[in-house]
Amino acid sequence: MIYLEKNAVDWTDSAYVATENNGQAVGFFCYSVNTTDNIGFLKFVVVDKTKHGKGYGKEMLNLALQYAFQITGANSVQLNIFNENALAKQCYEKASFIERNIDKDVFDIKTSCGADVT
Repeated sequence: MIYLEKNAVDWTDSAYVATENNGQAVGFFCYSVNTTDNIGFLKFVVVDKTKHGKGYGKEMLNLALQYAFQITGANSVQLNIFNENALAKQCYEKASFIERNIDKDVFDIKTSCGADVT
C-alpha cells in the first residue's frame, strides 16, 4: 500500500476498487490524468482471477473510460501491457484500446506495449 500512496502523491493517482452490486470486490485500478496534455493513464488494472472471462474486466474498463472522458475530461486514455499478457490485451481491445507502439526492454524481465483510446 505504501507504493500506491507514493504514486498518489508523485503521479496524482487515484485508486479504485470495482465491486458487484453486493459489494464484493471484482477488480482494481489506478487512474491519473496529466493536466498538461489532458491524457489519462490507467495503471495496475487487475481483475479477480475467478472473474476472468465473464466480462468484468471489460465492464470495469468501460466505467473507467466513462469516468476519464466525462468526469476528468481526458482527451485520450493510455495504459501499458506486458506482451506476454495476451488475455489482458484482448480485454483492452474489447474496450476500444488500440496498440500504438511496442517498447522493447522497458523492464529487465518483461516487455510492454502501449495502447490508448481516443
